[in-house]
Amino acid sequence: MQSELAPPSRIAIGAIVKNEAPYILEWVAYHRVLGVERFFIADNASDDGTTELLAGLQAIGVVDSFAFPGARGRPPQLPAYSQIMSRYRYEADWVAFIDADEFIVPAGNLRTLRQYFAAVGPNVGAVVLNWALYGSSRRREPSDGLVIERFFSRAEENHRTNFHYKTIVRSEDWRGVGTNPHAFHTRDGAWTVQADGFEVANHPDKGPGISDRLVWAPLRINHYVVKSRAEFDRKKAPRGRATIQNAFRDDKFFQAHDRNEVADPMPDWLIAATKEEIAAIKQRLALAGLPQVVIDLDKAVSSLRPIPSGQEDK
Repeated sequence: MQSELAPPSRIAIGAIVKNEAPYILEWVAYHRVLGVERFFIADNASDDGTTELLAGLQAIGVVDSFAFPGARGRPPQLPAYSQIMSRYRYEADWVAFIDADEFIVPAGNLRTLRQYFAAVGPNVGAVVLNWALYGSSRRREPSDGLVIERFFSRAEENHRTNFHYKTIVRSEDWRGVGTNPHAFHTRDGAWTVQADGFEVANHPDKGPGISDRLVWAPLRINHYVVKSRAEFDRKKAPRGRATIQNAFRDDKFFQAHDRNEVADPMPDWLIAATKEEIAAIKQRLALAGLPQVVIDLDKAVSSLRPIPSGQEDK
């Protein structure tokens, strides 16, 4: 007798965000195209419209969000992850802990995350995905268009930053956060593997969160950490960092991460499908009565201009 097929995995994203209003809708729509069903989002005291947009998305059943200002003197990211799993752990089979500037990218014939996780064995408690670091594509100003189409140039494959990874954890195997937002504790005996299915070996000098080999297939994460110079100056730099108290991104950070050596654009089918999904979500938000100015916050970056040289700290 043929055994019944297991039900498809329920896949979610867990994230903490702060002032990501122009980017949230694209990021959500993109991952919905790949089969992510739930988004568990901690809002870290945003004041740029992110909170209102998340409320609208929650009202139409697209995300689950909650306020998470964090505790004074303590970086908020790891406590937010713990809170997400405390609230939602049993509402998804797998939770990807990624940021709003990180996009999971399939390779080859893979089209959905469900396809991938259907083949993951029961002994795997977590899958880690390496970064592909994307720079500004030499753009000083944003222009129109999606993040995934405006920025198409990345660092060379062996660039040291690409060896960082982010984790997708099996909910039932979750045992807690680690020492950084890249790696987590899982049950004894559960394997943590890279995208190709082989166990991850952490970098001998850097430790958890950085692998000793790079795997980009069948899944990786495109990391659009700086975007255009104007977006970095006006949106990224002022936010600081969710993992280090009182740490700020400066010109040195931009120069180190603005890597554009290799042209490697997002597949056309993913860009097209993301645009369709954005339009569909916007229509639902409008029908739900969300103000148009909030719905169109993704257009808020097009007019940004870089801070003139020498005025960054003023």
